[in-house]
Amino acid sequence: MQIKNMSTARKLSMILAIACVILVIGHELGLYLPDLELWIQKLGAFAPLGFIALFVVLTPVFISVDALCFAAGLLFSIGAAEFYITLATYLAAALIFFLGRYLFKDRVNTFIAKHKQLAALDAALNSHSFKLMFLLRLTPLPFALLSYALAVTQVRFWPYLCATSGILIYNGSLVYIGYTTKHLAGLVSGSTKQSSVSYPLLVFGLLIALCILIYVAKLAGDTVKRMNLENAGRNN
Repeated sequence: MQIKNMSTARKLSMILAIACVILVIGHELGLYLPDLELWIQKLGAFAPLGFIALFVVLTPVFISVDALCFAAGLLFSIGAAEFYITLATYLAAALIFFLGRYLFKDRVNTFIAKHKQLAALDAALNSHSFKLMFLLRLTPLPFALLSYALAVTQVRFWPYLCATSGILIYNGSLVYIGYTTKHLAGLVSGSTKQSSVSYPLLVFGLLIALCILIYVAKLAGDTVKRMNLENAGRNN
């Protein structure tokens, strides 16, 4: 009995230590995100690869995907930024899936067990696997947290990766917001470099992007609640 207790204590200590390390790393990297943006700009032709690599490395340690998407809009043209974010999102989702399923599975399960909504996720996926994953990606749930939670369920890799497409609506809107902010800031500062940009069109697009974010999040939230109620009714 004593050996078992010691083993459990060690596991809990390791989980706590790893959680603390991840939080510290995420916090510190978040503080230096502006410096990282400057570093990317200095890469010149290799800036896209640098940004994608940065996105893939930082996302699993819970750096805000929102901030990274916004930064992409500041750093690149709108078309390039959307492409880089799409590629980086899929790569980061794939990395988190394998980390969660094969390296951190016990630790993720321990965390999920303490949160009822996440604990019910595995049961809900039995009847609405792809649809539920896609809808969850439309909600404002943290990308890394949701990815880890899905990784330890029974879902397969390719449906999981395909369902990740849901977050591209959210990420793409944030990229556009970052892109618009850059150009509007140039207008306010009196910069003439952005003279070819249609500012009314930018503002209109910004309003559309914000409306999409709000509507999609509400629609996905309502649908997930309805599916959860249906699942609970079947269990009863």
